[in-house]
Amino acid sequence: MELKAGQIVTVDWRKDPDDPAQDPQPPEPNKLRPAVVVQDTELFDPAYPTVLVVPMTGDPALAIPDLTVVLQPRPSNGCKKVSYLLPQNLTCVAKTRITAATKSQITPTELQQLRQLVVLTIGGLS
Repeated sequence: MELKAGQIVTVDWRKDPDDPAQDPQPPEPNKLRPAVVVQDTELFDPAYPTVLVVPMTGDPALAIPDLTVVLQPRPSNGCKKVSYLLPQNLTCVAKTRITAATKSQITPTELQQLRQLVVLTIGGLS
């Protein structure tokens, strides 16, 4: 599966595809959830089995104001409502958990802002 930074994908956190008896553990969402690829996909061979993503939500209560990229609905991102990118929930997922790699994407400016917030949340590096 070939993915690009800034692309919106759907991740299935419901069950481990290699071990259906293994349930997700809190705080994993235990459902399908959109996410944005933040990994520099030019550095990794498309055959690499995992990818770094930041989950999206439509729930403003999950968003930390100073650490959130707010997406307004646009044809390019495919959002039907205001959505929130949650960099504090950066995670590495197996590509087998990606059920849909959409043509939707965030803007280069939004991707840059998201990556800066990821860095801030993992250690305040600048």
